[in-house]
Amino acid sequence: MDKKIKLGTKEYLEVAQKALDKSIRLIAKSVNKGLANEKDDIAMSFSLMVGPILDTSHSLVVLSSMGKMRDCYSLSRIIFDHVLNLGYFGAKGEDTVKKALQHYHQKSFRDLDRKIEIKDLGFGIGLKDIDKAPISEKLREALDYFTSNKGFEIRSWTGDNVFKKIEIIRDSYGKEAGMMMIINLFYIYRHSSEIIHGTLFGSLFARGMTKPESEQPKDEKELEEFHRTRISFVLICTILMNYVTFQIINEHYHRQKELDELADLIKDFRITLYE
Repeated sequence: MDKKIKLGTKEYLEVAQKALDKSIRLIAKSVNKGLANEKDDIAMSFSLMVGPILDTSHSLVVLSSMGKMRDCYSLSRIIFDHVLNLGYFGAKGEDTVKKALQHYHQKSFRDLDRKIEIKDLGFGIGLKDIDKAPISEKLREALDYFTSNKGFEIRSWTGDNVFKKIEIIRDSYGKEAGMMMIINLFYIYRHSSEIIHGTLFGSLFARGMTKPESEQPKDEKELEEFHRTRISFVLICTILMNYVTFQIINEHYHRQKELDELADLIKDFRITLYE
């Protein structure tokens, strides 16, 4: 990127949008050429993660053109979590993919008969006598695995938190991939969580009011510049996430030529990945 282009300007945002769009197209073209044809569980899990990563990345390009900062943060969290799980699947191997499939299997079955009760409030929908229906041994094992000793559904499919997952990804795929995840954790994860959960911090952050008072936007023009700056950060972080996605895929299914092209794209953007 030309250093004369200032962060927070329309020009900077447009360059970031074009770079993200290029990364989406490059990955999609490469993945469509063969990943879906692989027959192992890792390739299957990668394919199921890559689709949403690219689709939501495209949505980011669209929403960034409209200045939708809050929505961009929310979508970037979706991308981050998909890349996190893609790396986790690749690092931990087929047993972890099978565990995730167990989680999907039993959760789909539970969806056939669900209800929510809070004090005198209740709502539910389900198939009649589903609890009496015969089920396969495979489903029974999945239900048992994701049911606590007290009979409640265990909702998490993995006991590892986001920090542990990044540690595992770093150990398997190197410091560069780990640092890109850390950068996203630092710039995206915290603020997107506040926005998604509707906290006052999230609402005030979107107005630039969590900055020191002297740096807060004083009018709509400065607020627009703040939004463009933050949206540009989100797009840059997403470009990094797309690179990590492809770096992980390349470790399992060789695509070095396209990975080098993505690396050049990042270099052109003048991003310092780590010291």
